[in-house]
Amino acid sequence: MGMQYSDWGDRRHPSRWMAESGDAGFWVPDRSEIVTQFFTRYLFFSLAVIYFSTLESVPPVLFSIEQLLIALGVYFVFNSWFFRQALQGVSLLKIRSAMSADLLIVTLCVIHDPNPIPPSALAFLMVLLGNGMRYGMRLFAEVLGGAFLGMAISFAFRYRVGGFDVNAGDVFFGVFWVTLALYAYILMGRIEGQRRQLDYRSRFDALTGLLNRHGLLAAADRVFDKSEASTPATVLFADLNQFKSVNDRYGHGVGDRVLAEFAQIFSESAEMGVCGRWGGDEFVAILPQRDEAAMRQIFERIEARTAAWSSSNGLPMAVSLGVSHAPRDGHDLVTLLSVADIHLYQSKSQQPEMASEPPSYRTLVNEPEAS
Repeated sequence: MGMQYSDWGDRRHPSRWMAESGDAGFWVPDRSEIVTQFFTRYLFFSLAVIYFSTLESVPPVLFSIEQLLIALGVYFVFNSWFFRQALQGVSLLKIRSAMSADLLIVTLCVIHDPNPIPPSALAFLMVLLGNGMRYGMRLFAEVLGGAFLGMAISFAFRYRVGGFDVNAGDVFFGVFWVTLALYAYILMGRIEGQRRQLDYRSRFDALTGLLNRHGLLAAADRVFDKSEASTPATVLFADLNQFKSVNDRYGHGVGDRVLAEFAQIFSESAEMGVCGRWGGDEFVAILPQRDEAAMRQIFERIEARTAAWSSSNGLPMAVSLGVSHAPRDGHDLVTLLSVADIHLYQSKSQQPEMASEPPSYRTLVNEPEAS
């Protein structure tokens, strides 16, 4: 299956944040986090089995002890299936399904807990923290709402069907639980903001706002997935000419201005591309596969806008461009950049640095003229 349109349209390509339909998105846990989460689920499953197995009876609300243990066994089977699915790949549907199973089994356990103040209700907090603090604020809000609903349903059954009476301990427990849950949500909101800032700084260039080298490599991992080695793509490599002389003559402030301006020109000209600053005065765009005519238009657009800015600002800003294509020239970004770099320097060697006539697209990709 090839890359989806939206994968190319998102120039930021977060390495950890997965965006799905609409505004929904979540942080993608790594394998160790997934294992830890499901190990915790198995631990609480074991505690629930031990806890209810030692009871002589449970309130006759919905199930007997035997039926409740069967329900726990069904949860174990579903949890194992969710575990296997999560190791293969995480999606919003899988996360929400596992969270729903957690909330349902905890609700059943609280309904049948024989203690006036049910200790099993603390498991709602574990579901809340274990899911909400791992995937982001959107899912935290969902599991928080689910936990409130589960608590309301379970205590309603306890009071109306199970024969329990409301006492001061129940009120204190409820107020304590709600306060702790809301505090965790507020605290998680602040942590989420800091997490996003750190994630942004690790992947984006502060000067240009484009992806940095780390962000480009992460985006390339998504585009050139190992399971999709034949995914067609085009890599565009740009290098500013005489940038060092601009820095030496006009100062680093002007040099930064040149880089920021060219970054805007480059990203706007490389339509539907994942754009970034590779380092120094080098820029990269990863594009869906483009033919010769389309790439010629992109080259001309970049060169024309660069020349116009240089003329209007009186600064010597010119650009050399090279291109490579996957899978013909390689299956990873580093290899494709090496090929594009060769084409870029071939074009530089064929003309003076500040020549008025830019090299043709065919020269830059080292393609022979059609016979």
